[in-house]
Amino acid sequence: MTKQVPGDVARAMRDAVAALIEHAGAEAVLISFTRHRRDKTETYAVPFGNLHAVRGLAEYTFGHVVDRMDPEEEEEEEEEADDEIGDAEEEDDADD
Repeated sequence: MTKQVPGDVARAMRDAVAALIEHAGAEAVLISFTRHRRDKTETYAVPFGNLHAVRGLAEYTFGHVVDRMDPEEEEEEEEEADDEIGDAEEEDDADD
């Protein structure tokens, strides 16, 4: 469950968002984090900016992170890369 950000981290988040907006020109920022306290994990997600932009950012981030962490997909990419290398070597041999 997403909870309201506690006061002890709210200022740090505001400072981080301000820096991203000022120095990087960020239009939308989504900060999400977890912390473990009193034998429980707390989850926080705080959006800043246009809600549509934040939603797109969240979807992009989820897809990017989940796709990168899927071990089956990673294996398929490695096999495809190996196949491409093998095909290129065969073409080089045929040219000689």
